[in-house]
Amino acid sequence: MARYRCRPNAMLAAPIVTLPTAIARHLCADLLGRWDPHWHRLAHLVSAQLFPGSARHTLTLPPRDLQDLLAVLLDISLDFSDGTLTPVTCGFTAADIHEAIDLHQHHYGPLLDY
Repeated sequence: MARYRCRPNAMLAAPIVTLPTAIARHLCADLLGRWDPHWHRLAHLVSAQLFPGSARHTLTLPPRDLQDLLAVLLDISLDFSDGTLTPVTCGFTAADIHEAIDLHQHHYGPLLDY
């Protein structure tokens, strides 16, 4: 049971992440701006789970796609540190991204558990 150290039940280990609307929209735009079709497929998986009028979106993805999504979120976070992205232009901060990643890992543990 050590594998599920933060989870009372293996069924709760759903590969999900919850993102605010501004981050989810920016993420989709970032993914669609990449040249590899894999990223476009991931953008469509994400955009299909966005509901109008909702402030936060819970995305359920296969573990590999979720790993890729979290990596892209970290890339976006790096854009803040090198100055290519600012909270004024995108509507969120690097801390918001890290909060979403930390919340996912707090509830579900590292993705290597899947």
